[in-house]
Amino acid sequence: MLNNLHKSLSIATLAVSLIAATVSITACSETETGTLGAIKEKDKIVIGVKTDYTPFGFIDSDGKNAGLEIDIARKLTEEILDSEEKVEFVPVVAANRIEFLKQGKVDLVIATMTDTEERRQEIDFSENYYSSGTGLLTKKDNDIKTWEDLKGKKVCGIQGAFYNKDLTEMEIEMVNFPGTAEAYKALKDGRCIGFAYDDSALVGKLQESDWSKDWHQPLEPILQQPWGMGIRKGEEEFLGAVNDAILKMEAEGFIVEGEKTWEIPSTEYAKERMEKAKDKVE
Repeated sequence: MLNNLHKSLSIATLAVSLIAATVSITACSETETGTLGAIKEKDKIVIGVKTDYTPFGFIDSDGKNAGLEIDIARKLTEEILDSEEKVEFVPVVAANRIEFLKQGKVDLVIATMTDTEERRQEIDFSENYYSSGTGLLTKKDNDIKTWEDLKGKKVCGIQGAFYNKDLTEMEIEMVNFPGTAEAYKALKDGRCIGFAYDDSALVGKLQESDWSKDWHQPLEPILQQPWGMGIRKGEEEFLGAVNDAILKMEAEGFIVEGEKTWEIPSTEYAKERMEKAKDKVE
């Protein structure tokens, strides 16, 4: 009889253990893992941002991070951690932003990064949240109203830029330089009628006092390229949280309003994204 009682207790103990294990497994499956879990555990998100790309990411006169992408980063942090203050910014440049992400130095990259198939071999991208194209910086008194007006004219560019081939095919005479400093000097010296470059960078240049008076971007940018936020491969939970935050801020018109705040010319891309986001959240 004692032997049977012992067997019954053993079976009951085993049943309780199995139930406890099942509950434990279920609880673990409902808890965020990977990057998202680590972010919530440390109650902070580390984001790689530009610090030299006015007005998207730069250091202001108070020595603080500022710009449209900084505002986007804070808004995203608020959505994920309930406070925009729970963010740490790490300066990145084009040459190191993907490596910083892969090495775990940052949790996320929001740094004017074009979403390309080549980069998708190394990292994952969020939903595209912004876009830039090739713009033209020229003097206000130049009679340039369309890209066709540049046919047969000399235009400054950057050596190796993807748009050189397209503009040359438009019969524009490209005069290419190793870097932007040389191109801007050549433009001011009158060696080119304009400078074809990333329109988002030209926006920042036109916020400088020595360029804002006599220069402008008269043409609609062409050869648009979408921007995405960089995330380490395989972080599906974190990717979902980031995409949800992007959708919400777009639906609220946050990015469209941000363009006004930072004196960025209004883009159709941001407006279209806002309208599509509104439809998705309704």
